[in-house]
Amino acid sequence: MSLNEDHYRAKEWGQGHFRVDSAGFLRVIPGGDSSSVRLIDAVNALAQTGVEDPLVVRFPQILQSRQRRIREAFAAAISEYEYPAGYQGVFPVKVNHNRHVVETLVEGGRDHGFGLEVGSKAELCLALTLELGAGAYIVCNGFKDRDYLLLACHAAKQGRCILLIAENPQEVKEIIEISFAVGHMPDVGFRARLHAQGTGRWQESSGHKGKFGLSTMEILEGFEALEQANMLDRLLALHFHIGSQVSDILNIKGSIKEASRLFAAMKQKAPSLCVLDLGGGLGVDYDGSRTSTDWSVNYSIEEYARDAVYMVKDICDEARVAPPLIMTESGRALCASHAVIVLSALRVVGCHESRDYNRHQTEANQIEDLKATLEEIGETNFREAFHDATQLLNELLSGFRLGYVTIDERAVGECLYRDICTKVRGFMTPEKKRTHDLVALEKQLAPKIVCNFSVFMSAPDSWAVQQLFPVLPLTRANESKRSAATIGDITCDSDGKLDRFIGRNGVEPYLRLPEPIEDEPFHIGMFLVGAYQDVLGDFHNLFGTVNEAVVMVNGEDDFSIAHVTEGSSIEHSLDQFGFSMTDMVRGFDRLVDRRQSRDAVQSYKGVFLRVLHGNTYLNQI
Repeated sequence: MSLNEDHYRAKEWGQGHFRVDSAGFLRVIPGGDSSSVRLIDAVNALAQTGVEDPLVVRFPQILQSRQRRIREAFAAAISEYEYPAGYQGVFPVKVNHNRHVVETLVEGGRDHGFGLEVGSKAELCLALTLELGAGAYIVCNGFKDRDYLLLACHAAKQGRCILLIAENPQEVKEIIEISFAVGHMPDVGFRARLHAQGTGRWQESSGHKGKFGLSTMEILEGFEALEQANMLDRLLALHFHIGSQVSDILNIKGSIKEASRLFAAMKQKAPSLCVLDLGGGLGVDYDGSRTSTDWSVNYSIEEYARDAVYMVKDICDEARVAPPLIMTESGRALCASHAVIVLSALRVVGCHESRDYNRHQTEANQIEDLKATLEEIGETNFREAFHDATQLLNELLSGFRLGYVTIDERAVGECLYRDICTKVRGFMTPEKKRTHDLVALEKQLAPKIVCNFSVFMSAPDSWAVQQLFPVLPLTRANESKRSAATIGDITCDSDGKLDRFIGRNGVEPYLRLPEPIEDEPFHIGMFLVGAYQDVLGDFHNLFGTVNEAVVMVNGEDDFSIAHVTEGSSIEHSLDQFGFSMTDMVRGFDRLVDRRQSRDAVQSYKGVFLRVLHGNTYLNQI
């Protein structure tokens, strides 16, 4: 194990797709056990063609590898337990609408009945334009209006495999009514509102108080409605969902057990029932800890599959009903790993440099005391020195607010305090820095590396729900000398930052990075961002989407750039909010100062148009 893998834990969270080599380069292994490439080589190749960071690099082979692993995990479990029915996966489109993502998964699953899950009319339209394999379902979830149901019923009449999930009692009635109008009844499923809940950030979305699903009584009433319409034989599926990123396998087991009991009981009344849709929730181990914390999971894909198959079979055998086809709607587990955000450092803010403060006139007693404290710091008194310096600085700042301390004295006091903190940090071995104030000191001294990106567009969950994403340098990652730092973006928002990172001792408020080399580019990667981040991105400060590249690995250190998508131009970002190109140019022309020379006006307009057509992020200097 390299020094880096021990620190950044790439081997633990990388799920076989990422590692650091002996030279300190981050490598991508799409197949998990196949050829690898250095990510920085792909980044440099893109830069040579004019595609600069910030950028998202996608590896479609990782998508197919994850898809294959889930499918093979269920196949192995079905074989082990002699399960008489099969397994089919569907991809919930809401997790990532990117065309390359969706089409890659459809292509990889075409021979295995892999389908799509949609939750809106727009997503249904998307799914109906794609050629799925034989027997692959389009599972229709979410609240539905008449047009949604009409489109689904017409698609079913055309021969598409539609599984229309009733989310509430009213939808059961509307499905029956519209099916009569269209002249065709699609396959139908009931979403159950289980009492079992998930764990983690989204557990409140499940359980008996969730906004989706039928209660037990409403399921019975749904039976009656379908039977009266002579359509009970179209009821094929029971569906449930216990939330996203379920971290504890015990909660998954509890929900599957409850749903299997419900399925067995329902099948007594509806013999056509033959599909059990376990929904999503299969989590990703973002921090590599294999625990039941919010951003980890205490189980593997293989354990999830074995538990699901075993419990469904055991309960159905006990109830003497035929076990169903098992369906899952895993999204995060499929696509989180395939995308990396690549950032470059623009500048360092808050990096401490010693100052010559003796040339400033000072008379405050606290200044002399701070100088004495700095001189006397040693192995035995560094904690006491830190506490004394903190008190002295607070006294200086209070005096400045009251008008008794000069600006020179404040400046010198701040510099002395910073020097003291830096010297104290030199005595802080891992065994000695466990106190809260000294841990806070490390964070306080950590400079902020400003990177050319927007947290709100590229990693919104790190801000919105404090999601933890692995972050590490793409080069020199195995160097033993590292300095603590945090990462800031270029938005005008104090929340535009990354200050929670994976460390050897859990989550840390800073990232340890190798010392930057002057005039040498320094790239940082944020990993496992392929789920939801593309969909949730926000145009904060009008920073738009970033450049994207699809990279194929052809062999060891051999890759090709399959596709490039340019990020949002400023023109496009403004158009999102009603400022059209035409209106912008008219407004510019109306307000330009015509008293200036023609050359000055033309030069001004030329710069305006060039910026308007350009990328929203900063140009590399």
